[in-house]
Amino acid sequence: MRKPILCALSALLVVTATAAVRAENVLEINRTFLEKYKNLLTINVPYIVDAAHKNPNPPAKDGDMHIAGRSPAIGLATVAEIQNAKDASAAILRVKSVEGTPNQIRITGVWRIWPEHGGDNDHIQVSGAGPRYTKTGPTNPPHVFEIHPILQIEDQDLRATLRPIIGFKPKEANDAFARYEHASFEITKKGKRVVMHMRMVGFNYVEFLMRLNKRFERVDDGEFVSASIYSADNDEELLVHDRRVGFVAGTAADAKQRTMKVGECIRLLGLPRVDLALVAWRLENAKKRPEALKWSMPYEMIAIGVYDDQPKPCGDE
Repeated sequence: MRKPILCALSALLVVTATAAVRAENVLEINRTFLEKYKNLLTINVPYIVDAAHKNPNPPAKDGDMHIAGRSPAIGLATVAEIQNAKDASAAILRVKSVEGTPNQIRITGVWRIWPEHGGDNDHIQVSGAGPRYTKTGPTNPPHVFEIHPILQIEDQDLRATLRPIIGFKPKEANDAFARYEHASFEITKKGKRVVMHMRMVGFNYVEFLMRLNKRFERVDDGEFVSASIYSADNDEELLVHDRRVGFVAGTAADAKQRTMKVGECIRLLGLPRVDLALVAWRLENAKKRPEALKWSMPYEMIAIGVYDDQPKPCGDE
């Protein structure tokens, strides 16, 4: 009776191993690209729209509109997303006017690297825009690079869409940050390029309390701060002692955080992304700290919505 059990166990191990391999996303980018964007919140590029959603997602499914495309300034399969897209009809019409053509439109938005929809592909940055994506499900091709959320499409300013999504339930901070904190990550050097190995994480759109610990200098497109992360429920449980949080200039979240004092909290809707400044630090210190190349996920949070409550003291660190 042991033989069938052993066979079953062997089959299970094969399936598990295969799933684990498929869950890994590999991203290879130029070191110059990393250095350019490591302390910037946003990216401004010409964009070719291969395909877009026919309609925005309903609010219960996040309210986004996905725009699959490419840019010669990025060189990776890319998905750009409009937040609260039902309120961006003019911008959507402009996207639709160039969909499926080689015509480019100018897009500004938050750049985002995150292992959520990478598929089984390795994502290698190329010179130029790369091949057009024409397979099934063109609004969500395998990708680890996004422009999400979009802030501007040509002359259409969309910064007002960066707010909580009415009718959508964000991820709970306790679950989301546990995943972020324990996600695996490995960096390897490849000449003038950087290779990042990441396991799929997901868990977009999380609601959390941010306690301001320290301010850094404002950058051209907003501000990064050092913050502690708490759950947004009544317990206000401390989840992360220190994490970089970015605020995009011209958004409601940035306006509110600029009034905060150290030790005060605000409730945010946020997106996680790979912190390229931490990736750069690990590369620079790899000779002294080779183990740093295999440390857990170097991530930061981008504030893409702020709730109505006012800044207040919180936490007990």
